[in-house]
Amino acid sequence: MKKYAEFGLILIVALWGLSFSLTKPLLSKVGVFNFLAYRFLLGGLMLTVILLVTKRMRVSRELFKSALVSGTLLFLAFYGHIEGLKHTTVAKNAFIVGSSVIFIPILIYIIEKKKSSYLTLAQTGIAILGLALITLVSVDGINYGDAITMVGTVLYSLYTIKVEKSVRKFSTDSFTAVQLLTVGVLSLIATLAFETPTADFAMNEWLTIGFLAFVLTGFFYYLLNIIQSVLSASNVTLIFTFEPFFATLFGWAFLNESVTPQILLGGLLITISVLLPNISRKLSKEVGYEL
Repeated sequence: MKKYAEFGLILIVALWGLSFSLTKPLLSKVGVFNFLAYRFLLGGLMLTVILLVTKRMRVSRELFKSALVSGTLLFLAFYGHIEGLKHTTVAKNAFIVGSSVIFIPILIYIIEKKKSSYLTLAQTGIAILGLALITLVSVDGINYGDAITMVGTVLYSLYTIKVEKSVRKFSTDSFTAVQLLTVGVLSLIATLAFETPTADFAMNEWLTIGFLAFVLTGFFYYLLNIIQSVLSASNVTLIFTFEPFFATLFGWAFLNESVTPQILLGGLLITISVLLPNISRKLSKEVGYEL
């Protein structure tokens, strides 16, 4: 079962990496809010239907209020990420999205006054260096797309802190469904307020939207909940570190985007920073030394 779960998670991570390259061409025809409305309303409705059919949908008032707050943060974070993707390369966007390890300990200290361990400080320092290589040392330096993506990543870090506490109290499946629908509804409201809604897509574009919504959002979030009940947190973290590299590979293959050595080195440093706790635990077991 564990091998199937690992293979399933690798597939999810690879296709989520592909989602960057699938999304970017659509953004030339549709507004960011409009795109998010399609993806999250359709995906959230699909997940809700799955849970209703399997009789796993349980929504209490407390769950609804908590998921509403988390969904709002997720909506703002995704707006930053997708708006950023319009204005920067897939590789830079993906690695900046994956750099939340920088901001989580800072936010925890601000919110909870909890000091970080030396390991966390080392993680943060390595990740900051990697992020600097990706944004500041790149050919075009830091641009609007990089900056708004970074804002989205800060908000996603805040979302991560919030949701980590919430999923311990509530049904993960139901909580996720309400979150996705919250993002979808907020995106629809923002579309009507700030954009001109459009449905003028070619058949292949509708298929892409359907794939992003139904498979990569609705079904994969449901599948992820099952996989995470089988695999350890360290295994999940390890596999997820490959998402930016998949995104970079697909951006190079399908969108002909160039990838500089600085971006790859910066991405590698961010990946190392994410993996540092796993490395520390392994050292502790094998040689009795912990970072």
